[in-house]
Amino acid sequence: MVRNQALGMMALKTEDLFDKAMSLSKNVDDTFLELGRTLRQLQDREPQLFQDIVAKSDLGRRKAYYLVDVSRVFDPLQVSRARLKRVGWTKLAMIAKQVRQDNIDELLDLAEQNNVKELERMMRGEKPLGGSHCVLMYFSDEEYEELEEALVHHGARKAGRGRGLVEKEKALLKIIRKAMGKGEGDQAG
Repeated sequence: MVRNQALGMMALKTEDLFDKAMSLSKNVDDTFLELGRTLRQLQDREPQLFQDIVAKSDLGRRKAYYLVDVSRVFDPLQVSRARLKRVGWTKLAMIAKQVRQDNIDELLDLAEQNNVKELERMMRGEKPLGGSHCVLMYFSDEEYEELEEALVHHGARKAGRGRGLVEKEKALLKIIRKAMGKGEGDQAG
C-alpha cells in the first residue's frame, strides 16, 4: 500500500503537488502525514516550489522541514498511520532522529504517554520533571527585553540564534526568591 501511494505521488505533476500541498497546509493537524509526503516530493523534485509553499502558506519554514523529516523517517517504516496521526507531528518530529525499526514501538509509546515538554526532556537524555506547570505570559518588546536581561543576569543563557533562553525557569525562581527574601537553598514556603 505504501508503495502504491508512493507511485501515485510520483505520477502527480509538480504543479499538482504544489496545489495539493497548498490545500493540505490549511489543516496541518489532520493532514500532516500526507502533507509531509507531498512536501518531500516537492522538495526532491523542485526545491524552488517547496520554498514557494513555505512562503505562500501559513506553514512556516521550520514546520515545513519538520513535516518533510517526519515523512522521510516514518513513511518507510511498518507502523500504523492511525497511530502516527494520534501521536501528532510535533512529537514525531521530536523522536524522528532516534527512530529505527527496532525501537519504533518504544519511542511511540513514550510519545503517547508523555506531553511534548516531557518528551523533549527525555529525547535530550534528561529526566522528566513530572507534575510540571506551564505559565504563559505576554510582554511588549520593551518588557520582554527587560525580562530577558534580568533572566540572563540571574543565570539564563541565550539559546542559539532565536530569542529563546535556556535555564530561564531557574533564573526566574532566583529572582522570585530574592524578591521574597529567601535564599537560593531555602525553597520552603
